[in-house]
Amino acid sequence: MIAVELALFLVTQQREPDIARPELLSTADKFDPVDDAGLIAVVKTPFDPMSDERKWKLAVGLHRGVPVVATYTCSDLCPQYMKRIIRYNVTAGPECDRVGGVSKDIIVPMRIGAGPRRYCLPTVTAPYQN
Repeated sequence: MIAVELALFLVTQQREPDIARPELLSTADKFDPVDDAGLIAVVKTPFDPMSDERKWKLAVGLHRGVPVVATYTCSDLCPQYMKRIIRYNVTAGPECDRVGGVSKDIIVPMRIGAGPRRYCLPTVTAPYQN
């Protein structure tokens, strides 16, 4: 009986994912051109959340004319559970479709747990980001 009540509670707690907003960029952020292979290499490179935060890159590159950024998400247990998302710096949905990206929900740390947030990902990196 407790399992059924827990399942019902979890179902009622599901909600639409948050939509990730574009990162605020500075004029110091430099976007060099990057191709599909370069993006895949960045995504596949392990991210160490315990590393020096000053070395974390925000501007990944310019892919097909669209800025690609690294977004770092964290919640109550930082930096141990921090997550890095490599994404187009546009809003998921119609704007993402327009630039040739794919809108994808990714479970990220939020509040005291985790939940879905929708990002605009380059199509070539989407299979590697969950």
